[in-house]
Amino acid sequence: MLNKNFEKEMNEIFKNKFSSSFEKRVLNSYDATNKNILPDYVLYAENEQDVIQCCKICSKYKIPVIPRGAGCGFSGGALAVNGGLSLVLDKMNSIEIDNENLIAIVEPGATTYSIQKKAEKFNLFYPPDPSSLKISTIGGNIAENAGGPRAVKYGVTKDWVIALEVILINGEKLYIGKPLKKDVAGYNLTGLFVGSEGTLGIITKAYLKLIPKPEGFLSGIFMFDSIKNAAKAISKIIAEGFQPSKLEFMDKFSLNALRKAGKDVPEKAEAVVLIEVDGEKKSLFEKLERIRKKVEEIGLIDFAIAKNEGENERIWELRRSLSPIINLYGNTKMNEDVVVPRSEIPNLLDYVENLIQQFNLTIVCFGHAGDGNIHVNFMFNKEDTETVKKVETALDLLFKKVIELGGSISGEHGIGIAKKKFMKYQFSEKEIELFREIKNVFDPDNLLNPGKIFDME
Repeated sequence: MLNKNFEKEMNEIFKNKFSSSFEKRVLNSYDATNKNILPDYVLYAENEQDVIQCCKICSKYKIPVIPRGAGCGFSGGALAVNGGLSLVLDKMNSIEIDNENLIAIVEPGATTYSIQKKAEKFNLFYPPDPSSLKISTIGGNIAENAGGPRAVKYGVTKDWVIALEVILINGEKLYIGKPLKKDVAGYNLTGLFVGSEGTLGIITKAYLKLIPKPEGFLSGIFMFDSIKNAAKAISKIIAEGFQPSKLEFMDKFSLNALRKAGKDVPEKAEAVVLIEVDGEKKSLFEKLERIRKKVEEIGLIDFAIAKNEGENERIWELRRSLSPIINLYGNTKMNEDVVVPRSEIPNLLDYVENLIQQFNLTIVCFGHAGDGNIHVNFMFNKEDTETVKKVETALDLLFKKVIELGGSISGEHGIGIAKKKFMKYQFSEKEIELFREIKNVFDPDNLLNPGKIFDME
């Protein structure tokens, strides 16, 4: 796809921001899927005008544009599967807090963590907290509609984005939504762009809703004798009307991996539930005690409540550290973020256990059980061709079961290329054709992140 005229024009305008060097292409050829696909070109955008000019020139020469943040996604969304230009946005990272209107005005390269910390200086709170929050960018979070542990109480990214500034492939700028508490005029285009994975336009600014920061946070670890009882306890907590700000679980494979990594995890636990409550400090311990009393007869064998902020943080560091630690089970991980109704979590986990037995696989389960979003991790060595075939078969069966249970094939990672072939299980051909028509309105030449979510033919 190399085009000398395109290269000449880009070099004249962008100088050293633009590159076709092998080194820069390699640096922007990967994400957390462990796939490597070289883009043809790389542009490090520093401002909105860079994005506008880039889109105009790429549209002129019909060069695909692949938006890129931190490159830590699990769907392949930042990979240049059709070649083209990797548009790196992490240098566009400004954050402005409007504390009178409770809004954060941010550029796409700002990390989720930096937004949270900036908001906290005004005693404000941006709740979405993906495990990668210290490195993932808000542009990527919006593109994938990222979630995180606090989604059980506060929702996912879409619930906090109230307006966007977007550049279309022809360089035209759109103002989508308004930074208002209430606005019902016209179609909700903001909701359309959140989760569109860079296939409709390039986000250059986002207006995020903030709320007053809760006075305190308190966490606990509840240890159970089986994964089934842990799942029952989660259903009980929700059914009893408790509203934890985080509600996560880890299975026995997760716990064994943490132990082997030197983490302090009790040997007798077969599964753990991690809980955080927030609100007035004086009420937090009582909230966790009430939860404990409700689940103590469902296989609870032990529990621990954080005594200070340091212990609070260590509890959640266990969860955040888990994804890379489980690589000890194999050099390849297929991390699926399926969602089912909370009442179906026990049935889903039973089905995963059946897959483990049927195919003799290592499948590690953990995640956001409070909102039904379970990370099902198939661990294997890619050199073992027989196991690879088993994984592919089991994965197909898993997605079919998830749909049968009333669920979705993705809760927060997005579709990208990783789950594209499974879209047919969740959507009819008529629905997918409607997606194509929407894409065609914004990007008639299919230049914005082509090859993601669905095929155009």
